[in-house]
Amino acid sequence: RVIAIVGTRRATNYGKSRCDEIVNSLKEKNVLVVSGLAYGIDSCAHRKSLDYGLETVGVLGHGLDRIYPGQNMKLAEKMLERGGLLTEFMSNTKPDRENFPRRNRIVAGMSDAVLVVESGRKGGALITAELAVSYNRDVFAVPGRVNDEMSKGCHFLIKTNRAALCETGDDIAYLMGWDDKPVDKKQQPELFVNLTQEESAILDLIRESNEIAIDQIVIKSGFSTSKVAAALLNLEFEGIVQSLPGKLYTL
Repeated sequence: RVIAIVGTRRATNYGKSRCDEIVNSLKEKNVLVVSGLAYGIDSCAHRKSLDYGLETVGVLGHGLDRIYPGQNMKLAEKMLERGGLLTEFMSNTKPDRENFPRRNRIVAGMSDAVLVVESGRKGGALITAELAVSYNRDVFAVPGRVNDEMSKGCHFLIKTNRAALCETGDDIAYLMGWDDKPVDKKQQPELFVNLTQEESAILDLIRESNEIAIDQIVIKSGFSTSKVAAALLNLEFEGIVQSLPGKLYTL
């Protein structure tokens, strides 16, 4: 469950308030919030995510050796503890204007949905929304007053059916199918009955440990390394288990 929350750098009090309330209402949905670590709505989305215990990732338009704007340095440091920073640019790459539209395609591509909180008729948030539409992602936009310059972009997205109208986080959760019930991944293997004796035993070990290394499976199961590797490969092909870095396996 990944949502990008984007908007103008010139965020109004209304936009910041809506961003706060929406992030707050998504805190029980266990979502990852993605944004661009810019002024305005981006910074608000990251900051409120941390305030409400959500993980958040900032996608940068420059190298990892700097933070732009510099005022977000402390925010970025906190994000490293609960989320992270991501960039396609090499170190020493400056935050040049042309980098940010390129950055926006990553924001849109790594998200299940994109929410535009506030935007003028032109701007990076609308670029992100257009990219999301082209990637077949769901797009949401927060409405504002009809004569508010910082809501004209959102109104354009809604009027042209590029975005669904969003008043609260519940609107997003409902349309995305993000209910309040946590996904119990441990129950899924119960549905698979055509497993070998070795596969069933290995599955039980993974279930008990949540994450377990292949060498620990060999030790605890008493099976040979080749037999364990073959069973894990078959379970992974079936979509029952998944491999993690460090030769770890989980359900």
